Amino acid sequence: MYIFGLNSPAMKKFILLFLTGIVCISCSQKPSRETGKLDDSTAIRKQTLSEELPPASDIRQFRWFYSGFVKFVSLHADTLMNKLIHPEFGLHIIESQGALPHVTHVKDFAEFKTMNKKSFYDFDPRLLVCDPKEEELPKPDCNAKDLYSKTGCFTREINPLKDTKLWEFCNLSTDQKELVLRAAETITRTVVVTANYTYYFSLIKGGWWLTFIDMRKPCEA
Repeated sequence: MYIFGLNSPAMKKFILLFLTGIVCISCSQKPSRETGKLDDSTAIRKQTLSEELPPASDIRQFRWFYSGFVKFVSLHADTLMNKLIHPEFGLHIIESQGALPHVTHVKDFAEFKTMNKKSFYDFDPRLLVCDPKEEELPKPDCNAKDLYSKTGCFTREINPLKDTKLWEFCNLSTDQKELVLRAAETITRTVVVTANYTYYFSLIKGGWWLTFIDMRKPCEA
């Protein structure tokens, strides 16, 4: 069993980034030998310092990861965002090209532009600040004001993207379709932010990764 993904190089990398002052994830409640004080991250993780760190599959660990992801987005921190991209599968961003999906393989957030030539960060990052509710994901509802059956921020340990087979209907070569399929098979948890986008995360060898972002809005076609 992985405890907080510490057996995973990916999670070690992510923790290290937090400890540099972006979003600190404390692995111990012991004071520093040099300062005699707890790390500044206690303001963020105060409640968890006295608890045993959960395994990588635990929703609490995912929420820690998600909070770091939100912080990186709010900072427009391309270098840090790139650390969330799996080196083999990369990140795939889905947009709408009329009735058909358009998929872009991303390795560097600094280089990504939407189909409208905008940065990924072209939205209010406060939309992502939430504690995702562990419950059934909202369903598209074209008759609803917000185009969803309910509004807010929701997560489930579920992989709805795989069954859509969207890669069969978009702008991809045979090799690219195979890569998207393999990446889609790794999806562990989905987050739907009804005021923003749908995010797909993969738990791979004890480490969390951002593998897909679906920027499409319901009923766009």
